[in-house]
Amino acid sequence: MSDVSRARPSTATAAGALMLLEGLGMIAVAVWLAIAALGDPVEHIAGGLFLAVLAAGAALFLAAAGKAMLDGRAWSRAAAVVWHVLLLGVALGTFDGGEGPVWLAVLLAAVAITGFTLVLRRSVTGWLRRDE
Repeated sequence: MSDVSRARPSTATAAGALMLLEGLGMIAVAVWLAIAALGDPVEHIAGGLFLAVLAAGAALFLAAAGKAMLDGRAWSRAAAVVWHVLLLGVALGTFDGGEGPVWLAVLLAAVAITGFTLVLRRSVTGWLRRDE
């Protein structure tokens, strides 16, 4: 359990806020996927809605991890690292695979690298360290 008397570093605040913003972005993706699924042919609706539910679950996960980062919970660092590695993979796939616009791939990569860099800062690591 983290000590409440310690001051949260600005890098941890930025990392937590970034994850909360990414959670909002995933909510937008989930809504977009649900709307797109309802416009698909009947045989594709279930798959599209399943993807929308997965995106909503990712949004909840990011919100919980962002809040945990702000609260100084140690598990949030691993969650942030995993998420940003996955996001970087999506960015590379978007850029290389011709599945999306280049500006989107660059934006996703920039967010992933920024989040990854923030989480690995010494001040954030110290903030999230468990003192037994």
